[in-house]
Amino acid sequence: MKQKYTIPYREKDHGDFNAEWLPHRKVSGWWYITGYLADPENPEHIYSYQYTLLRARIYGVTIAVLQLAFTEFATGKHFFKQRFSLFEKKFFPDENNIHFPPLAHLARGVDDFSLGVKADEFSLDLKLNYGKGAFWHGDDGVLVMGEPDDPEQRTVYYSYPNMPTMGEAVLHNSAGEKTTLKVTGKSWFDRQWGPYRLIEPATHWEWFSLRFFDDEEVMLFAFPQHPYQDGTYIDKAGNRKSFRDYTYTEKELVEVEGFIFSKGWNLVMPGIKEERYEIRPIMDGQVNLAYFELLAEIINPSGERVGYCFVELLPGVRNPGKKPSFKKLLMNV
Repeated sequence: MKQKYTIPYREKDHGDFNAEWLPHRKVSGWWYITGYLADPENPEHIYSYQYTLLRARIYGVTIAVLQLAFTEFATGKHFFKQRFSLFEKKFFPDENNIHFPPLAHLARGVDDFSLGVKADEFSLDLKLNYGKGAFWHGDDGVLVMGEPDDPEQRTVYYSYPNMPTMGEAVLHNSAGEKTTLKVTGKSWFDRQWGPYRLIEPATHWEWFSLRFFDDEEVMLFAFPQHPYQDGTYIDKAGNRKSFRDYTYTEKELVEVEGFIFSKGWNLVMPGIKEERYEIRPIMDGQVNLAYFELLAEIINPSGERVGYCFVELLPGVRNPGKKPSFKKLLMNV
């Protein structure tokens, strides 16, 4: 029997995490990992990484876009790679593997994900344990993409938010030399898909995934231009709570290639953990062609670092009426 490669899009009647892994017909979606890593012999020397496979449904055509990033904070170096293809079917050979040769391979196992990345400046060979398992966001997985009155502005969304990670990172320099590191850390995997308008600025977001050192997590998905927002709190025991009662205020605004982005945030989450935090970017310059994907410290009211937070900032949020270029998705960098 021929292996199916796409499945129908379902919203309120969606299946479980495994049933919704494969790509969905006629909608956009992605498989998305962000994580921080450290050399156990030098735990303060940290790195961050990103893997994203995006299926972008635009004007009735679906393209596959692979995005890879790696940051070495000790040197301030940030690397970003992007490739696109119109031949997405070949990237899904079976229900457990996603290939994008020669750059990346993601595989689902019984207990973990295996991720392999081979770029010019860095390589990764990682195992991501499922940890606390997967959790739905929004209303049993259904999340509004900023416009509650438009039924098409929806996605279905789940995460593995706490994935103990270990493996090997290899750094390549311009002289052809390489440094191999045994690394450990934590990763967060997102699977999200839906019919919302991908390139419409009104659906762009500011996303925060707070990964506390006490093994609790918070996801904040905000659309300040409406305003509309959602949030998920997962405690150490794996109990999930949805909430929308939070506020965050940017500490400053920065301009990159004509687009304004927020930078540094004061966060208030009534009833959630210590309630007040500062989200403090570790370094400038983590721009991935047209958006920010940065690692920040979570600072509690006592001034202690209590976790790390990945922040994703899309260009449509702070630039009303200014549409980002669709051509950015068609660039190989």
